[in-house]
Amino acid sequence: MITRLVIYAFIVGATFGLVIPAAIRWARDLGLRMTWWKWLMAAAWYLFLLFSILLAFTFIGEGEVIPGWKLPALLIVLEAVAGAVLAWVFWRGRET
Repeated sequence: MITRLVIYAFIVGATFGLVIPAAIRWARDLGLRMTWWKWLMAAAWYLFLLFSILLAFTFIGEGEVIPGWKLPALLIVLEAVAGAVLAWVFWRGRET
């Protein structure tokens, strides 16, 4: 039986499948020297972003609207800080 969760999982999987080759191409175009640990940090940040979106919609779907907006708002701030740190680490090792 196809439910909304199955459709959502398909969309997330397809998006994740498109993000991987696009990220590789983008890093090459920007001249970034990406090592395995930098790719691991970027993947962890991306999964944290997906988790935050899933968390928000799960809370709202369960009828918990207030936590459904407050907790993801806090996580977005944490993701922005982590993204800035990642950008600094990636750009620091850039080929000139």
